[in-house]
Amino acid sequence: MKPFSLAITVLTLSLGVAPAHASTSDAVCFSGSRTPTGGGYYKVSASGCDGHSGTTVTIRFGPAAGTYSCGWTFLWNSQLGAENCLVSSSA
Repeated sequence: MKPFSLAITVLTLSLGVAPAHASTSDAVCFSGSRTPTGGGYYKVSASGCDGHSGTTVTIRFGPAAGTYSCGWTFLWNSQLGAENCLVSSSA
């Protein structure tokens, strides 16, 4: 290992920086709803969202609270629509 890459590795570990593949949601929403679409999948709608369109969505409060892994998401003006979602974890 070259001295420069070793220094970066030590600095990264000492700062407690998470690896790039750390599990975080692309969008985090205040509340939302989910509708079963069959085969264990859901259509998810949420409001009060922050983040960006991606594959993971976390809803903080309400009956749909939890984390979802979705095939498609769209986030605009803090409103989220997502389809082909599976429940990753319930709140």
